[in-house]
Amino acid sequence: MKLMNIADEGMQYKSQLYELYEMAFPDQEKKPLHVMEQLVEDRKMEMLAMVDGDEFVGLAINMLSGNRALLDYYAITPEKRSGGYGSKGLEVLLVHFKNQKYIFEIEIQDEQADNAQERKRRKAFYLRNGLKETGLFANVYDTDFEILTPDGELTFQEYVDFLREVLGEEYVQFLNPTLLSETK
Repeated sequence: MKLMNIADEGMQYKSQLYELYEMAFPDQEKKPLHVMEQLVEDRKMEMLAMVDGDEFVGLAINMLSGNRALLDYYAITPEKRSGGYGSKGLEVLLVHFKNQKYIFEIEIQDEQADNAQERKRRKAFYLRNGLKETGLFANVYDTDFEILTPDGELTFQEYVDFLREVLGEEYVQFLNPTLLSETK
């Protein structure tokens, strides 16, 4: 599996990536495409098509700043799910960002949530594929997240500073990142 940036060598996968993005994420979690395209132009985001041979199998959209990145969106096409593509894609991403601090936000575990089993499976997937708990729990845009990284190291201030560098102070004020707890 390879990663192809739709801003250059992966241009032919742009419409498939946009279509999967629109289908895979709830409206309240999606950034407007024009905002993401501006972030790409400003080199603060990259939209990667995950390709197996010549076949589009998924997307990884990352926010970028210096030697740090945050996986903003990750999805596998419906027909390829449960085929190992999620693990293969994550493996390629971890190599792609091996010399950087790579940040992952996942919904906190909540047995009362409508998607409690999905949350449990998602966390197990990330831990099984090499990510570690940082002990950070934050609320960002009215969603409670647990923060994971490949090395398990990140402070809340580093997380907020990253968001500020990528999105700007005004947008960070709108997101209102709030530390829920820190267990390390």
